[in-house]
Amino acid sequence: MKKGFTLIELLIVIAIIGILAVAFLPSILGAPAKGRDVARIADLQKIQKVLVNANLGGKDYPSTTGCIASGLATGYLAPNTTWIPAFAAEFGGKLPTDPQTTDSVYAAVATCNGGGYYYKKDPSASYKFGLYAKVEQKEKANSTCTAAIAGTITAITNETAPEWCYAILTQ
Repeated sequence: MKKGFTLIELLIVIAIIGILAVAFLPSILGAPAKGRDVARIADLQKIQKVLVNANLGGKDYPSTTGCIASGLATGYLAPNTTWIPAFAAEFGGKLPTDPQTTDSVYAAVATCNGGGYYYKKDPSASYKFGLYAKVEQKEKANSTCTAAIAGTITAITNETAPEWCYAILTQ
């Protein structure tokens, strides 16, 4: 008698593998977006730390609201190009940039077409500055972009992807 697998046994194994593949496919396909969102949040936290530490060292917060984007080796804040060189050493010589700068939907807040993060001086009476980035995953968002830029954090409810933002408001 020969030992081996029957056709039924092979079909059952293939069916189980297929079911497992379908079960894990959404999480596998969403992994790149989650990774980009984690990078965005880490970048905003790094920018915040650099600005706060520099302020504690006597430097003023940037006075111009705008997009933080990749520019020269030191980066820039559009339209003001003067403040980033003062912080270049703290950033390691290069400003963090959005990991998906070619997609204007997720690259940054709507006014930052082409990539980058958004900085706003005095978004409300309670905060010195705010940092914002659009995120791709709703679970990574902590506010709508419109509310965040206005200086408040508003829970995400039924908003669509262009309104998913991660905001850091600093007092």
